[in-house]
Amino acid sequence: MPTTITTWHRRCVGDVPRLLLAIAARTVLWSALLLALWSTLPAFLGWHVTTVVSGSMAPAIRTGDVVAAMPTGPDAVTPGRVLLVEDPDHDDRLRLHRLRRVEPDGSLRLRGDANPAVDRTAVAPDAVLGIGVLRFPGVGLPRVWVQEGAWTHLLAAASATAALLLLARLDRPILAGDPCRRCGAPRWDLHTPHLRPGAVGATTGFAAVPLVAGTLVVLIGLSTAFSGATFSGVTSTRAALGSSEFGCFHHDPADAVLAWDFAEKNGTRVADVSGHGAGGSFANPGASRIDGDCAANPSVHLTADGVEGYVVTDTAIAAPNVFTISAWFRTDVAGGRVFGFGSDQNPSSTYRDRHLFVDTDGRLRFGTEESGSQFKFMVATPTRVDDGQWHHAVATFTPGSMVLYLDGERQGSRTDARSLRQYDGFWRVGRQSLSGWAGSGAWAFLGDVDTVRVHDRVLDPATVAAEYAAGR
Repeated sequence: MPTTITTWHRRCVGDVPRLLLAIAARTVLWSALLLALWSTLPAFLGWHVTTVVSGSMAPAIRTGDVVAAMPTGPDAVTPGRVLLVEDPDHDDRLRLHRLRRVEPDGSLRLRGDANPAVDRTAVAPDAVLGIGVLRFPGVGLPRVWVQEGAWTHLLAAASATAALLLLARLDRPILAGDPCRRCGAPRWDLHTPHLRPGAVGATTGFAAVPLVAGTLVVLIGLSTAFSGATFSGVTSTRAALGSSEFGCFHHDPADAVLAWDFAEKNGTRVADVSGHGAGGSFANPGASRIDGDCAANPSVHLTADGVEGYVVTDTAIAAPNVFTISAWFRTDVAGGRVFGFGSDQNPSSTYRDRHLFVDTDGRLRFGTEESGSQFKFMVATPTRVDDGQWHHAVATFTPGSMVLYLDGERQGSRTDARSLRQYDGFWRVGRQSLSGWAGSGAWAFLGDVDTVRVHDRVLDPATVAAEYAAGR
């Protein structure tokens, strides 16, 4: 009967942390290397690859990001796209901004996401080099640091790389089977051959070449899987270690303190593009995104499937005493709260007012609640809004003035609302209790909502009309 003779030693204490550190360091190094290599591949397809050297497109695109722009025809150059163009103000530079609008003469007016106004010089259509499709975060930072003379940053990056290289070698003695230097205990015996009668020189151990090859395949696969490389021409603001997408243009929030455009394209988070940190989240299965390209203008869809959905802010704030709220909406159902304020994140808030809702007669109403007596003030439109068409609702309040607008036109007002109930609460789109409000009907709004805004001041009629004319 054949027998196998080998030796067996207990693993040295303390090997596991060294192994984990070495594997983690190699993973980071390989991921960074593969991401850098991945960022060069679009150039072989004839795309334009450029390094961003300014923050004019933050936060979607930051300094040091590498962007790949895909050449395309004029039909694909639509508002909201991120365009790489020849800089009209500097012959030796390129410009990466979003297309804000096409001028009557056919020229293109661009704007950086972080800039307060559109670019002063329009761009000729033949100056477009491509549409931004892929973003590789941070890959170009060393080049930017060299240009700016930021030697401290370069030294820090070099030191971090050297530290990772040292950590990546921590498991060399373990893989080699050397005895532990600290305690002298032997590790797994990787050198002694298995001996069988009649067999000479039969060896075992780690198959180094297959192991290394397999590791590289896994790392390349993970790098590709996490890169999020899609060719849809829309934006993600996530700063993950991988390429990401470019997103639709956000309408100028015009000094709003909350601005939701629902253009994130995926996930349950809703970004506040006003920059005031009033982000929110989708709640319940009945709230979903209507995705599409930039021209389709993504929005939120609220249904009665399962549990009626809504979108609510993450953080409580004090109910405002001077404000303007606005939203685009469409529905073919009479009843439901479009947008407003409530004391709780759950739908059955103890207090709820400062809201826009559709009543059981299909009319839009704006309601506030007085402090002390809790009298409910309301202004309503004379016409129905449950016609399945998009409408722009705007409501303003300051003590002694309460005004409702629909599609840019003033619908009604009152002057007896002076002191509103004070409480901390949350802004919410969709499902909310309307108990106690005349003609309120169902809790849930069934339809679509887009371009939600809250201002801490009263917008004048001209601004309201301009917002409506600009569209959603």
